[in-house]
Amino acid sequence: MHELPKNFCIAPFTQVTTHPNGSFSPCPYLGGTVWTKQYSTIAEKFQGQDLENLRSQFLSNQQSSVCERCWHEERNNKKSLRLRLYDPVAKTSDYSIVNNSTIIEDLRQGLPNKRYLTDLKILTIKNGNVCNAKCRVCHPGDSSRWAVEDAAKLKQILGQELYNTNSIERNWSDQQCDEIFEISRTLVRLELFGGEPLYNKKVLQLLDRIAKAGHGSNINLYINTNGSVDLLRQVPRITEFKEVEIGVSIDDIGKRFNYQRHGLEYNQVIENIKRWQEHFDKSKTPLYIDSITTVSMYNVLYLPEIKESVQCVLPQSPFWNLLVNPDHLFIKNLPDQIKQQVIKKLELDSEFEEIVNVLSQARDPAAWIKFIQVRDALDIIRQEDFQTVFPEFAAMIDAG
Repeated sequence: MHELPKNFCIAPFTQVTTHPNGSFSPCPYLGGTVWTKQYSTIAEKFQGQDLENLRSQFLSNQQSSVCERCWHEERNNKKSLRLRLYDPVAKTSDYSIVNNSTIIEDLRQGLPNKRYLTDLKILTIKNGNVCNAKCRVCHPGDSSRWAVEDAAKLKQILGQELYNTNSIERNWSDQQCDEIFEISRTLVRLELFGGEPLYNKKVLQLLDRIAKAGHGSNINLYINTNGSVDLLRQVPRITEFKEVEIGVSIDDIGKRFNYQRHGLEYNQVIENIKRWQEHFDKSKTPLYIDSITTVSMYNVLYLPEIKESVQCVLPQSPFWNLLVNPDHLFIKNLPDQIKQQVIKKLELDSEFEEIVNVLSQARDPAAWIKFIQVRDALDIIRQEDFQTVFPEFAAMIDAG
């Protein structure tokens, strides 16, 4: 039986992430935008040379540059998506569909004759940029509101194009939705990423169609959401899926959340989570809700408070999603005097070891200057005030 190398990743052998513009990637970490070659179908993407080249690298125990995000996390003592999917050394997985199936055994046995090429098990769909929010850590490519409302205004104030001002709303065509529906017959997991999936009518229609056809009874459904839209109203047949996992983005609490996730209300998100928990408690459908905190310059000082608040609602800490790009939001580029104060606060909890490691890396002063420029420009555009919302952080900046 074929042994899997230390640097192996099961993602390109079992799944694909696809975007309505035709681009795709091996996993959701890469947003469906690694390869732009236009294939006619999702099956052709999965069987094509792009993924085959990446598979060859993994089988040769190479660390492909395509997957730098995972290697970066592992270098900083963080459990990457690669290792959460399946750790080839420890032979463990954080995913129930891997632990409760023969996925790994089937893959190992089928490697010599490339049986995986006709065995797509996990499909991740990016719903383009259809969204109801314009978060500070986001951009027009992932938010139609960003594209329509703020990108051009930001360019006018800064005198340069920070984000693509020609972005348009991108969504799935009826033909693409038909193909995804057909693929759903044999899937074991369907993952939905945004934009905001629960705000996208095409995605909602697709889920209803899958449930009505009975395909959902074999599918572990994952929805990555900003939490602002009521899942129960938007997907009334949600309990017809085998399992449901919901990842809710909670980047901060209270007014700091409202500032960073412009257009959303923190209290509404928390209320929705509680309603979902109560509903699924009465249902026989297994439900798992966790939270994702995208760690940026805006919130790194407040991670302990975020953790405490989340644990009042959910059973475990957030998944700390470290934002590396763009540079002006990457925490390693904070001024050194601010870094030291943040590190002092985070070192009290070993859970933030990876964050502290990143803060200890060399900074790019130009990125901090850009952060201030973009922050102030967005404050003008959105009629917000960083100093009022982040008084503790603002005092550190002033003191520096």
